[in-house]
Amino acid sequence: MTVKTRFAPSPTGELHLGNARIAVLNWLFAQHSGGRFVLRIEDTDVDRNLPGSEDEIMESLRRLGVGWDEGPDVGGDAGPYRQSERASLYREYADKLLKAGAAFRCYCQPDELEAKKEAAIARGARAIYDGACRHLTPEQEAGHREAGIVPAIRFAVPADQVVVNDVIRGTIVFDPEEFGDFVIMKSDGLPTYNFAVVVDDCGMAITHVIRGVGHLANTPRQVMLYHALDMEPPTFVHVPHVLSPDGSGLSKRHGARSLREYLDEGYHPDALVNYLSLLSWSSPSGDEVLPPQRLIEEIDLARLGASDVRMDPDKLEWLSGEYIRRMSPEALAERLAEHLDPESYPDRDDHRLRIARAIQERITTFAGAARFLPQFYPPDPMSWTPEALDVLQGPDVSRTLEAVHRALGSLGDWNGDEIIAAIRAAGAETGVKGKKLFMPVRAAVSGSTQGPELGDIFEIQGRDMCLRVIEQARARAN
Repeated sequence: MTVKTRFAPSPTGELHLGNARIAVLNWLFAQHSGGRFVLRIEDTDVDRNLPGSEDEIMESLRRLGVGWDEGPDVGGDAGPYRQSERASLYREYADKLLKAGAAFRCYCQPDELEAKKEAAIARGARAIYDGACRHLTPEQEAGHREAGIVPAIRFAVPADQVVVNDVIRGTIVFDPEEFGDFVIMKSDGLPTYNFAVVVDDCGMAITHVIRGVGHLANTPRQVMLYHALDMEPPTFVHVPHVLSPDGSGLSKRHGARSLREYLDEGYHPDALVNYLSLLSWSSPSGDEVLPPQRLIEEIDLARLGASDVRMDPDKLEWLSGEYIRRMSPEALAERLAEHLDPESYPDRDDHRLRIARAIQERITTFAGAARFLPQFYPPDPMSWTPEALDVLQGPDVSRTLEAVHRALGSLGDWNGDEIIAAIRAAGAETGVKGKKLFMPVRAAVSGSTQGPELGDIFEIQGRDMCLRVIEQARARAN
């Protein structure tokens, strides 16, 4: 049997981190099993569909490094891969159920159903369909049709208990009386969610349905439909909710942002895949930095947890930094160029590569490198942080900077080691060393009290620029 998983988003907006996690788990397991991963677009809710959303979802997944074997853009033997293009298939399967006596046409009108629902609630009964149309005679149906009533199609729920087997949650038994005969095809000809999902998963030979636990309530209805169609249900895996750091529902403030936003902010894609997988699963090794290939090798559905998990933004940022530090400087320089303004990160000489080396240990996102760029390419006139200005107001800083300016102006080779040696010599001349020497120099040339190695800043700025900013700093110094 070929393992086949699917990710089936609705094009109603950007892909948020919770849904991206589901895509990642399905992709990893398909890769692990030597199977196939399907991207299916569930776009039958026309009123909620947003133009461009489908393309946005696919672009975000590709940027994450998640590809698919079948889908609306790449095709496949089980297409079409948009629900809006599968209407004839839903009608075909609905007809099968009608002919088998497993479904029936319902002519009840919305106001009629709403009145019955309110009455049931008022008397403390379940607000489920009462079966009014389940046993209509052919003559009664003909009368409804003559009256111009377009029917919906309902599934005739069997009396037997419904058993759902879930990899994470074990065996769960549902009472069919909880559901009532539910609609599978609406009167407008569109399928309901539960019916479309079953038809699609059957037609695409999906073997494993890995999705959020919020879908568990839908599963018994889907299992009944599988049995009525003489199809074996797939293996169900319902992963827990992702919560905010304080344990409340995940909100935009606590990480319910789009995947695109995280990628645009420069989080390393492999770190995102790593983090999203660890929201549900852990490696038997206990390691937390797990590149995609290792995740593919090790993922095990039996190790998926059942408890809700909390979003940890600090851990995601830490992981991103770990992946950035493992990049080659050349690869980092290329990636930084994708995220930084070319005016601030010019492609000249070997500056990009040297900057990448200088800041690699200090950044956790690619876009986060932007805060260091003014230290390599300072503005004119120079600007300083409040902390740097405080340092420049220290005792005898002006005299120290004058000595450093003089030493650097006469320096032969402009390289980091020679520059640092010249600064030390200037400090010896003025009787200053250590932090009292180098902190004012850093504040003067970088405009900040922290940042990359001083030698790197001096080398990349170049002699003329360094001398200019030191001279400007002297004018602000004590």
